[in-house]
Amino acid sequence: MRTHYCGELRTEHIGATVTLCGWVDRRRDHGGVIFLDLRDRSGIVQVVSDPVRTPDSYHMAESLRNEYVVKITGRVTQRPEESLNPRLPTGEVEIYADSIELLNPVRKQLPFQVGTADTEEVREDLRLKYRYLDLRRDRMSRNLQLRHQIIKAIRRYLEDEQAFMEIETPVLTRSTPEGARDYLVPSRVNPGEWFALPQSPQLFKQLLMVAGCDRYYQIARCFRDEDLRADRQPEFTQLDMEMSFMSQEEIIELNENLVCHIFKTVKDIDLPRPFPRLTYAEVMEKYGSDKPDTRFGLELVNVSDLVKDSGFKVFSGAVASGGIVKILPIPGGNDLISNVRIKPGGDLFKEAEGAGAKGLAYIRVREDGEIDTIGAIKDNLTAEQKQELLSRTGAKPGHLLLFGAGAADT
Repeated sequence: MRTHYCGELRTEHIGATVTLCGWVDRRRDHGGVIFLDLRDRSGIVQVVSDPVRTPDSYHMAESLRNEYVVKITGRVTQRPEESLNPRLPTGEVEIYADSIELLNPVRKQLPFQVGTADTEEVREDLRLKYRYLDLRRDRMSRNLQLRHQIIKAIRRYLEDEQAFMEIETPVLTRSTPEGARDYLVPSRVNPGEWFALPQSPQLFKQLLMVAGCDRYYQIARCFRDEDLRADRQPEFTQLDMEMSFMSQEEIIELNENLVCHIFKTVKDIDLPRPFPRLTYAEVMEKYGSDKPDTRFGLELVNVSDLVKDSGFKVFSGAVASGGIVKILPIPGGNDLISNVRIKPGGDLFKEAEGAGAKGLAYIRVREDGEIDTIGAIKDNLTAEQKQELLSRTGAKPGHLLLFGAGAADT
């Protein structure tokens, strides 16, 4: 039905007759000449219907509305100088429509606007109800294409450069020990028996290694019956790999190369190598988490030696009982974080409480390095201790220092 995608037309196509299929993204009537922005998954191109130059298409162009599905045949022409649109890859050309065929009209009002020019915030429940419309929107369309490009890059690297085999493992299987609850599927042919959907292909890929398939991968669907989290859904997709006869260093190098290949292939970004490496002990010491977001810095600073003899018993008592005292320095936190958030009932207090802390002590660094805190802390810090504390944390005026005291493993 079509000869080209909308988003691929360029100046080298000028003079060619093309047939396009897609959705009317926007329609504009400029004093008799009608302009249509025609959209498909590849992008947008401008279509022109003129009662003088293209009389056969003009009547149909008048009746079109947003999201009508159409087939358009016309000639690619150079846009006038004043109509060039550098924001569009197709912004140097336009199509003069010789014919327009209506494939499917919109028969009632849409629940929300779909066009690429629309910036309307749409409720998530509405987007999910009309998912077929939501997926037409520019952001969602680009996300799907990006996902496809990433998976394509993964396959090409693992298969063509690393000799991996893509092998599908069973989805209907038996329950195995994993980190969450299983989704169960009843068996029709064996009443009272159940299948379990896989939480991961772990056992199957180990069988493949024993069987001699020494480099396996799969874009695997996994199912875990657990509560929603920001980084986890009940059903998700993961790149699953297993390798035999490889050292730890070789496995790390292969994965670094894979990530670099994806960024270069999909986004033309050269990542610096080697990637920074941290041991588990280092990340727990610096960040208190085994999956830190290192973009923000915010490293914990151990000050146990400074406060072990402090008259503030919360600190000295924690150290005396084998625990530690750490500070989280927050640049600009003095203005961004109020005392209400730190004290009992505040969101930061609750966050700390949920992590096992009994409370949050703090110091605000004012102008000229003066500190503002509760009397029990301020009165039990010597001038030397205060200066060492500010030096060790790199604190400057405007910093907020949050203290945590307790057992080293909390």
